Parts: sequence; C-alpha cells; structure tokens
Amino acid sequence: MVDNPQSDAWNGESGRAWVEHVDHFDHMLAPFGGAVLDWLGLRPGDRVIDIGCGVGTTTLVIAALVAPASAVGVDISATMLGAARARASATGCLNVEFRHHDVQDEPLEAASFDVAFSRFGVMFFPEPERAFANVCRSLVSGGRFGFVCFQRPSDNPMILQPVMAAAAHVHMPPPPGPTEPSPFSLADPDRVRSLLQDAGFADVVIEPGPSSADLGSADDLEGVARRAIEQNPGIAPGFASASRDDREAAVAAAMEVMSRHIVDGRVVMGAATWVVSARVH
Repeated sequence: MVDNPQSDAWNGESGRAWVEHVDHFDHMLAPFGGAVLDWLGLRPGDRVIDIGCGVGTTTLVIAALVAPASAVGVDISATMLGAARARASATGCLNVEFRHHDVQDEPLEAASFDVAFSRFGVMFFPEPERAFANVCRSLVSGGRFGFVCFQRPSDNPMILQPVMAAAAHVHMPPPPGPTEPSPFSLADPDRVRSLLQDAGFADVVIEPGPSSADLGSADDLEGVARRAIEQNPGIAPGFASASRDDREAAVAAAMEVMSRHIVDGRVVMGAATWVVSARVH
C-alpha cells in the first residue's frame, strides 16, 4: 500500500477509539448510512464495495441485504479491519470480505462491482480525483454510487464544538484547508459534482441528509464528551499525549459545551450532511 498520511490517524488513536466504542458509534451513525442505503435499494445478487468500511458495521448490513452475493469492505486502517473481521466471524457472516486497501492509490478490479457505498469514508482522500476515478472504473456500466458526507464545519456543531472546546487544553494542529483531507473536504456541493463528473459519473444528485445526531445518554455526558475527542483525527493524538490533568480539563470543557444540547435525556447536536448519488455511464 502506498503511504497515505491519513493512515497514521486511522491506525492510531482514532482507529483505537472506534474499535473500543463501536456500539456507541454504530447507534450514532446508523441514520446516516441508512439514508444512503435507502437510495441505493440494494437487492440480492448486488456486488457491493463499502469504501472506508472501518469496523465493518455497514459492510455486514450490506452483506445481509445482497446475499448470496458478496460485500467487500476496504479501509486503510488495519486496526479497524481487524475488528471488522472478528465481528464477521462472530456473527457467522460468510459473504463478506475485508481488504486493507487504499482506493486512491490501488485501483480495484475493473467492472467488478454493481454498487459502491460509503458512510463518511470518502472525505479523507488526499487526491479525490484519483480515488473517485478508481471507484468509477470498478463499477459495471449502469452501476450506482452512494455516499454521505458532512457539510460546512459551521453547520456541524457535533464535530466542531466539543473539539474546539477541548483544543484550549490539549494540542491540536491548525485545521486543514477546505479541500484538504478532513471530515469537511466535500462540504462544497459544486466541488463534489465536478469531482464525480470528471471521474466518469453521471446523474449526480446531492441532497441534504440527516441534520442531527444522537450522541448518547446525558447520564453519560463524560463518556459522550470523551468519545467525541478520542475519535476525531485532528485532536486525538494531542489528547492521548497530554498530561492527565490536561486531558481531564479538555473533557470537562467538551462536557460543558455538550450540556447545552440535551433533549429528552439525550445529547443531540447538529450534524448537517449531504447524501450524494451517481451512476456510471
């Protein structure tokens, strides 16, 4: 696999946090992946690739929908893929495969899939032009591509507010530019449309997706805040290397911000997204 600077984040602290807290993140992100799956309308026999599959939650859901065909999950995080394979084994899912694969730098087999899917896995490509072209080539004529990504940082307090509060106490590097790899690199719908069309896709549709997220119980506000920090690739390394006192101060600051977003005993924060769909010519 060609070196990808994103690999350090997802094989490091952020990947570890996702493995440790998988049940919480599954609950939080289910509506976002579900919005894409609703559009794709997967059927038995569809061959599907799940891009940035992480710990394999969406890949296992897809495998159940398309059996007896296979679902293939790809990711650059060996840490998360190890957990994905263990989960597949534990559930007895046989029509799933997980590959340590960088879609940007390692083209997939041509015309080998009917559908490509991603839940927040396509915003971290240093060269999205190459990545989307490789995805397009991997799909059959008429193949479908659907993904969900975040809108602007200012429309996503779920991500921005706890992390910025914590950054007052632990080191965080300067934020990436608007088109550099980050949760927000595909926030501009005009850019997304252009990237996909240049890659060979047609019939590009970009619509608002779910606009809020249930981050967990208010009774576990400390855990909710800690998870928000630990899973974020921008601040997770600095948080892990900080002193205990600074880590606790960072968590307390995030808790204070998140305490303003309690609804019926749950921490619910804005999470503006785009659901993007396209087809191959």
